[in-house]
Amino acid sequence: MEHNIKMTILDEVKESIENGDIRKAETLLKGSLDFNNDPEVASILANIHTGRGELNEALEILKGQDFNYFCVFKALAEVYIKLQKYDKLYNLWNKNRNRNFQDVITRTQILDAKYFLRRLQIFLKTFVRKKIEIPSNLNYKEEQYLHYDYKKTIEHIQERHTSPNNRISIKLGSIFFNYYDLEELLFSASRNIEFEKRMITLDHTFSDTYMFKFKNIGIDKYSRKRTNCFCVAAIPNTNKIITMYPVTNRKTANCCTISKQDMLPICNSIVHSDMVYREKTYSISKK
Repeated sequence: MEHNIKMTILDEVKESIENGDIRKAETLLKGSLDFNNDPEVASILANIHTGRGELNEALEILKGQDFNYFCVFKALAEVYIKLQKYDKLYNLWNKNRNRNFQDVITRTQILDAKYFLRRLQIFLKTFVRKKIEIPSNLNYKEEQYLHYDYKKTIEHIQERHTSPNNRISIKLGSIFFNYYDLEELLFSASRNIEFEKRMITLDHTFSDTYMFKFKNIGIDKYSRKRTNCFCVAAIPNTNKIITMYPVTNRKTANCCTISKQDMLPICNSIVHSDMVYREKTYSISKK
């Protein structure tokens, strides 16, 4: 009975987060924690605080949790990433990388945890002066973590999320309409990322994700409908975008916005702004 109550609450929390009602999700989670100090519930609540930059609050919630749970490990890892405490992050990863987590049971969960730990390992290679082995056979995203190249990002998006006839196919995900300048869209999104609007997600992906509003930007793969939103995934703590794609329209108001000065070169392929990629690294103390 207790498990059923928890799952009902988590389903409602997930729906609230997807609809952008973070306060409702937070209230539900706090109420559940008062009843039962569950690691999964605590981890989601910690993620909400992390997404808002309330890192001390997130640490306080995680302090007494059971690290036999992957959700707790992941939530603490994300706090350390935001604090740029990479030595602590390394120690956390090194201690737990070969652990059998209690909440990692299904094949999907095992694969998700494996990829998160692998990308965390690659991420640490850049920041920690320790001998960390690099896995063999790196895929596109993992290569980007080590040696970022925005041109490869554009190639990746063109291959996966554009169509010459603006039609969805089996091989493609959601697509951007081809009358927008994809390169300008990438540059503009990177310049307009707002750290405090990082999306709160319930999966095990290793990236910072942000939602942008953009009227009639493309077609969603699943609904086959025109969309007014697109999502970007960036290397944590940076605006280095590794992929972006249209998504179904969201109710959330917690979206980044493309500035007016950036809109013209995106929508008019004849007029281009200076193609200068400006890297920004966000810090927790950003006011």
